[in-house]
Amino acid sequence: EMCIRDSPKTPKPLLCDLNATQSIIHNMNVIGQPSDIVAASNTAGTNVINWGELNFPPLLRVMHFRLSELQGPVKRFVLTIYLSFLLVVIVLIINFLSVIIQTKYFKGINVFYSILNFFIFIPAAGFTLYKGYNGACRRPVEKVTIIWYRVCQIILCGCWLGFSIGCAGPFDGWTQIKHLKRQHAGGAKFCIFLTVLEALGYTAACVLGVIGVLVISQVSEEEVSSQFPMPSKV
Repeated sequence: EMCIRDSPKTPKPLLCDLNATQSIIHNMNVIGQPSDIVAASNTAGTNVINWGELNFPPLLRVMHFRLSELQGPVKRFVLTIYLSFLLVVIVLIINFLSVIIQTKYFKGINVFYSILNFFIFIPAAGFTLYKGYNGACRRPVEKVTIIWYRVCQIILCGCWLGFSIGCAGPFDGWTQIKHLKRQHAGGAKFCIFLTVLEALGYTAACVLGVIGVLVISQVSEEEVSSQFPMPSKV
């Protein structure tokens, strides 16, 4: 006499398993990835980029940017251009403070120009970061994106270099230190300190940008098959 619980189970059709697998792959490429798939891929040394997650900048969230999804030379490159972007934001804040303090020495209209720079150079630097991130991480490689990054970064590097040297308008480059010492000896020490920080920041942003322009093509071809799966473009 056979018990019902001992009866063999009916095997599931192979077509059902195939459809389930295809569904998982589709969901991973379009809207993210299941946690078990992520765990397996991380163990194998492969990170999955969730391009559908718009998380940067924190308040606007118009692009996907997550350093934890990257590794190796690609991560070092993206970190380099990200630091360049952060330096620009910090330098513009320093410049705004410096211009406010210097209103007793120079024209007050420079405060307006300093505020205007936030709306010009932060979006420009953010767009360049976006193109660099996509150019280095997307598979297959998008040559047009890399060209866009290089053109934008070269233009910005020229701006950062000029701002780090000159002292026209609200910009306080290295030459501004000489003017502050000569015209306001003993009364502009803090302004000189801020000017040094600003000039150093622009110089560092320029150097990091040049590095990015030089290495992006090499980085974009780094371990294409093992490091990233082909993402769906969002």
